[in-house]
Amino acid sequence: MIAGDDEKYGSGIWNELGPLFEPEKHSPQTLLCKNIAEAFKETRELDMNAIGRRRKSEEKANNSSKTLSRKTISQYFYMTITKAAKELNVGVTLLKKRCRELGIRRWPQRKLMSLQNLIRNVQELERGGDIPGSEGKLKEAIEILQRERELIEEIPDLEMEDKTKRLRQACFKANYKKRRLSEMMNNDHDHDQLQSSTATGSCYRGGNHGYGETKSM
Repeated sequence: MIAGDDEKYGSGIWNELGPLFEPEKHSPQTLLCKNIAEAFKETRELDMNAIGRRRKSEEKANNSSKTLSRKTISQYFYMTITKAAKELNVGVTLLKKRCRELGIRRWPQRKLMSLQNLIRNVQELERGGDIPGSEGKLKEAIEILQRERELIEEIPDLEMEDKTKRLRQACFKANYKKRRLSEMMNNDHDHDQLQSSTATGSCYRGGNHGYGETKSM
């Protein structure tokens, strides 16, 4: 093989192998796919980090909620469950979950507040003497209601007695009638004041008229 052939042959081999040693050239489509893949990878890493932080936070909250005893939770029964969760520094969902674990299916705030208001109403009836001859019965009713309230504090899922519900309805009607009577008395008083003012104004105008006639003479 002559020198010219060697040069020609060597040049042909380089023409084939040369591109392998040159920087890779990408088409716009290839670059776009690469960018999308890198962005997806970064997003996935961020999502995994966020999931990890959330799981740690949930585990910490679960551990803190499990330390809540029945005695501790019962101190907040007279609040709404939202306010109680805020005071206990836990989420509402976690507080509900802990209550179910302790056998508390429903938050008893409404029942306890209803009993509290009923006890207050009966005490007012007892002090006011609105029902003559019933002082002993009212005192007994207050004691029964207080025992029922204490029992619901111990067993929150317990329903109120039927007698308690009827007494609550009777107190509601009595308070309604009392308010209506008070409103009627206030209206009558305002009406009397209005008539008195009207009569006084008429006398005053009549007096001025007589004075004017006297002066003209």
